[in-house]
Amino acid sequence: MDEKLKLRFKIGAYTPDTIPMERLAQYMSDLAAMLGEQSAVHFVELKEGSTEIVHKVDYEAYPTVLSRVDRVRQGIADVVYMDAFRSINKRLKDDNAVGGLFDDNQGGELLEFSGRYPPESRVIAPIKQPGTIDGVVISLGGRDNTVPVRVQDGDTIHRCSTSRDIAKHLGQHIFGADLRFAGVGTWTRDEHGSWSLKVFEIQSFEPLDTTPLDRVVSELRAIRGAEWTRDTWDELQELRGDDEVH
Repeated sequence: MDEKLKLRFKIGAYTPDTIPMERLAQYMSDLAAMLGEQSAVHFVELKEGSTEIVHKVDYEAYPTVLSRVDRVRQGIADVVYMDAFRSINKRLKDDNAVGGLFDDNQGGELLEFSGRYPPESRVIAPIKQPGTIDGVVISLGGRDNTVPVRVQDGDTIHRCSTSRDIAKHLGQHIFGADLRFAGVGTWTRDEHGSWSLKVFEIQSFEPLDTTPLDRVVSELRAIRGAEWTRDTWDELQELRGDDEVH
């Protein structure tokens, strides 16, 4: 069996004689980033006709590369590989072209790049999942039994709903301190694999603990039998995110 297995990336624009060297280098850099296993992927040649970047993958890395390409196709690969895929697609769009990654060993197209054509939208059913969100109540009210609520967390505004009973108790917290809300969120995923919270059903809430860290530390030290080490102190500072512990 050949120790290296061949793949081809086809660019539906230019020819080997007309593609600028800088543009070719950009495509090759993005392609290498998307495939990963960079020490195991090797450039072979530019094939005649439309520009085709022929490359070989070491036999040991071949299954990993194929698996990664399939995850990119599904939109569930790690962000670094998805970013490289989007970068290739953008370059193809700018070049008024489309592209494809082909496997010469098994035959067929592994991955399509829509380029100048908008990608087909994939309808992904919303998913409901229990969880929590933090924030400040900035809007509350409505006539129905399900009361709309708006919760602000930094620059993000969450659309929420809750029962009238919980809404009564939330009223005294509007524009107040941060709260932690427990309930069920409805999540959707776009064609790029990014998840977003569409609506959150609040089932309970509680104030966030704003006890100063130095007081927490003092209380921990007062616990009989507790062992206090420098590592413990460092971990608390790291969790807090700054060095202002005294």
